Amino acid sequence: MVCSNLFRRLALAAVVCTLAVAVLAGCGGTKVENVDPRTEGYITGRWNDSDARAVAEDLVPECLGSAWLPEFRGQHGDERPRILIADIENNTSEHISTDVFMNELQRVIINSGVVRFVADEAVREDLMSEVEWQRGMAEGGGVSDDVDHGVSGADFMMLGVVNSIVDQQGQSAIVYYKVDLSLTDLRNWEKVWIGTAERKHLVEGSKVRF
Repeated sequence: MVCSNLFRRLALAAVVCTLAVAVLAGCGGTKVENVDPRTEGYITGRWNDSDARAVAEDLVPECLGSAWLPEFRGQHGDERPRILIADIENNTSEHISTDVFMNELQRVIINSGVVRFVADEAVREDLMSEVEWQRGMAEGGGVSDDVDHGVSGADFMMLGVVNSIVDQQGQSAIVYYKVDLSLTDLRNWEKVWIGTAERKHLVEGSKVRF
């Protein structure tokens, strides 16, 4: 009888221990928290959306505040210039989503209200397919024929490049980013503006290799 009670106690203790381990394991699982998308934060210290947003909000107002815009207005009155962002080149050792950077530039440019933005090459095929569809519908009386009034090309083209310099030893690193943007007048191929933005990350205790 004593042995039977002892066996039951040991079995109960084993069950309790198993449940405790399961609870502790659950407590140490993945934790997800919603944060403001505009909050600056870094896990690895690499370039991320915070850098793309900060550079766009720094360089675009500088571009739109330079001499080329008043000169254009002097020649064309109240007409707003059309800008195309052609390419952002990544010359760093990291994988940088240049699409995110280009979208940030587009956002600030469009929201400025002082210029117009022309669709880039990546979406032109889709746009032309839609134009062809609307043209066919217009011939059958399905939609208006405004699509055949033509589209406007760009007056200026923006190009950019992201470079980096890394100084790393052990688990500490300083990563310096330099972003160069330029605006070219497509009528005469003259560069009318060049801007530079810098970002520097001090990374401590990271096992990430840049």
